[in-house]
Amino acid sequence: MATLAKLESTTKVGFADKSVADALVEKARSLRDFLQSEAPAGEKQRCPTPAVDKMLKDEGFLRLLVPQRLGGFGLSPTDFCRVQIEIAKGDPAISWVMQIINGTSWITSLAPDGVQDAVFADGPQTVCGAYNPPGKARKVDGGWIINGKWPYMSGSRQSTWAQQGVVLEDYDGPVVPGINMCYLPMDAMTIEDSWFVSGMQGTGSDTAIAKDVFIPDAQMALMTERTGQIDPTKRHFGAPSDLLPAVPVVRTTGIAQLIGAVEAMLEIVRAEAPKKPVLTTIIGPRTSSGAYMRDLGEAAAMIDTAKLILFDLTAKLDRVGLGEEFTMAEKAKHRAAGAQMIELVHGASESLMFQVGSSAFALDKPINRYWRDVSMATRHIQNIPTIGYEIFGRALTGADPISPPGAY
Repeated sequence: MATLAKLESTTKVGFADKSVADALVEKARSLRDFLQSEAPAGEKQRCPTPAVDKMLKDEGFLRLLVPQRLGGFGLSPTDFCRVQIEIAKGDPAISWVMQIINGTSWITSLAPDGVQDAVFADGPQTVCGAYNPPGKARKVDGGWIINGKWPYMSGSRQSTWAQQGVVLEDYDGPVVPGINMCYLPMDAMTIEDSWFVSGMQGTGSDTAIAKDVFIPDAQMALMTERTGQIDPTKRHFGAPSDLLPAVPVVRTTGIAQLIGAVEAMLEIVRAEAPKKPVLTTIIGPRTSSGAYMRDLGEAAAMIDTAKLILFDLTAKLDRVGLGEEFTMAEKAKHRAAGAQMIELVHGASESLMFQVGSSAFALDKPINRYWRDVSMATRHIQNIPTIGYEIFGRALTGADPISPPGAY
């Protein structure tokens, strides 16, 4: 495995070859039965099972977005979404863990050179993280003392490093709006078993606690630095992913797994339709019911439309990675398109649960797990439709923005 010290960081490369991406998609598809069989145990223990943990690491699924210079696959946003959709059909919680670790590890590859030197010194690493509520950082000679308690740490048990949001204490240097990021080894923190939820139970999104942890200056990325921005002056720069905007990539790839999950729901409902009767009527099987067939067709069309939007958005991101401009107007429209996907995915999942009937609310039914996972994930702050639509509306009219441009 290549390490940071052995790689030529300034060499321009493209995204991973199509044959590499296709092989990863096929591998993800082949794991569906395995993931479905492990999912109940993962829900019970509220994190990926040991078998799934091993698979994710052995197959390299936690370094798909990491650039090739750091030992990752360097997939394009489009190809990463293709993999995510297939994994989610097996278990949306595992797809969520993959998305969080891949996204955070990739964002770490956008950090200042000192951070990359520290985190990737021994080759590709798995990085998770949280930024709200932020911890606190106190400046000391040679570094910082970190204290904090960060909930929602998805993938905490699969990660070796964490990217944690902090505010500064007793610091007289320049301060700008936003959040600072510190990079902590996971073994410098303790994990509090706190993930008791109704959806995405198998993600291990517990709470990480740091108490008086010292980190050197190189492991702190202050808001005054160009963290997450395009900075060709860095030593470690040159992959297409170095040109990508952090928030649109993480938000868009996160929606891909929800599309995969609701596609799995559709398959279940479609397979049952010729077998299940329309109770309390003389219609017979659901395939003989115009109302059922109409609703099934509508749900399928909603999923297909969401998928069309997804790959339109990722195609734009792919082109940005190859040098195309991404204007503020396009970013605002991109945000609204994400909102539209969420409404389509949520609408399809709810319709499918009505179609399948009350039996689907039994906890041992796979469709119930997909539905709970989708229901929770669509409520993530980046997925709230009304915010995305308002951002777009304000951009169209020139009204005052409600979010900084980096949050688009």
